[in-house]
Parts: sequence; structure tokens; C-alpha cells
Amino acid sequence: MHSPSVKPLPPAPRHEVRRGRRADFLARAPRPRLILGLLIGLLLALTASVVSAGGINLSWNNCSAGTSPPPLQDVTFACNTNTGLAGTLFASFEPNVVQNLVAFEFVIDIQSAGSTLPAWWEYKATGTCRATSMTMNTNFGAGPFDCVDTWGGTIALQNFSYPIGHHGPSTARIAGFGAIAVPEWAVVDVGSEYYCFSLRIDREKTVGLGSCAGCLDPVCLVFNELALYDEVGVKTILSAPATSNYVTWQGHGYQLCVTPTYRATWGRIKSIYR
Repeated sequence: MHSPSVKPLPPAPRHEVRRGRRADFLARAPRPRLILGLLIGLLLALTASVVSAGGINLSWNNCSAGTSPPPLQDVTFACNTNTGLAGTLFASFEPNVVQNLVAFEFVIDIQSAGSTLPAWWEYKATGTCRATSMTMNTNFGAGPFDCVDTWGGTIALQNFSYPIGHHGPSTARIAGFGAIAVPEWAVVDVGSEYYCFSLRIDREKTVGLGSCAGCLDPVCLVFNELALYDEVGVKTILSAPATSNYVTWQGHGYQLCVTPTYRATWGRIKSIYR
């Protein structure tokens, strides 16, 4: 794993944020419309990949270059209510080449400061304490608007898994993907930061009858890898932080959050949902 980079979050660059018609950032390929299943089949057959010098960012509230609202490296919560959002994780990236993107997959590793992962951080799987309290978003049409909306609401398929104990009893892993239906693609360029996806965490079962213990326990989250697929099937891997690829919860020191780098494959992630 790349060690988390500790850098102050810079002010937002002055650039135009595209929020208009989908044509602002989508192009159409000159071939008949194919179903999403063909895209998945293409990605399963991939053999080529490129390691890019571009970077990835993870922050609370907004992309790392955002100002409204400003991004945060750490979030604290008094754990005294079951309503509202505890926080939203924003995963963004900075490309170093022009690309026509059709899909992505990602890995975020989570580690608690304690000996076991708190029940409050158990998500997704049936029977976990807060199974429905983390949700994935790829549509930034409602804001924030400080970075560029990569997909513009065109993602046709998205999902993530949340295996607990991936690197030991105090850890979990978020492994997910998103894809648009060809012949559309999203164009990204050098010099801007792009929203890729966000993860919303609510406050359900924090207090009261049936509550899940461990909301106050410190936790660290590291964005280890983003794989971007272009329209001809080439995978570009981003794993180095552009500004910062980690966030903390309740003041967890990043030095304690050490997990190995994971190389994603579309087939491995897709197999989770068969």
C-alpha cells in the first residue's frame, strides 16, 4: 500500500465546472448501442493495463479542492442521535491523460483503533448491525459543484461489497464498481479534479434500543486504488494520492491505518454479485 500522504488541503483551483447538458462531457461512439452486459464481457476479457501518474483523493464533505462545503480530513460525531448523515465520503481523481471512460472499480480499506471492528461500522451484509447505513452515489447533479461531475448521472450499474475482517478482526474492505452503457463515455482531461463516487453513512442505530456499539471508536479509511476503464478496454490504475487518499473518524491517527495495496480486477469484483 502506498503510505497515506499527509498534506494540507489546498484551495479550489479556478476552473469552469460543467453542470449543463450531458453533451458537455459525453461523446457518442459511431456504432450501434450495446447492452451493458457486453461492456462487462469486454472488461472480463481485459489483459492490458496502464499505471498512471495521476492521483486519487478521499475526503469528507467534498472533493479535496472543494470550498462549498470545505473538505475535512477528520469527522467527529457526538453519537447522540439516529437521524441525519454521519458523513459523506468523496472519492475523486486527477487524470494525467485525456481519457474516454466507461467504467471504474475501487478499493477502500478500513481499520479501527481497537482490537475489533465496531458493530457501528458493520455494513452491507445481511445480519450486520447497520446493514443499510452505507450507500453509494455516482450522480453529483445536486452538488457539490467544486469538482467536475465525471458521469453526469449516466452510470447504469453500480454496487459494492463490504467484507469484514479482510486484514484482521479490526478491518473491513469496500470494493465496488460502476459502469455506463456503451456507446456513451465520459471524457476526462488533465488539470481538473473529478468526482468519481461518494459513500453516504447515516446515523441509524446509534443510540437507544437496538443501537450498535462503537460509534465513538476511532477509525481510519484509506482509498487504496481506483481502476479506470476506457472505451477500448484499457485499464488505468491510480493508486498514489494526489492530495490525500485517507480520512479519519473520531480523530484516528493515520499512522495506525496500515493495510496492503490491493490490485483490483473486474472479474474478481463482478464475481461477488453473480
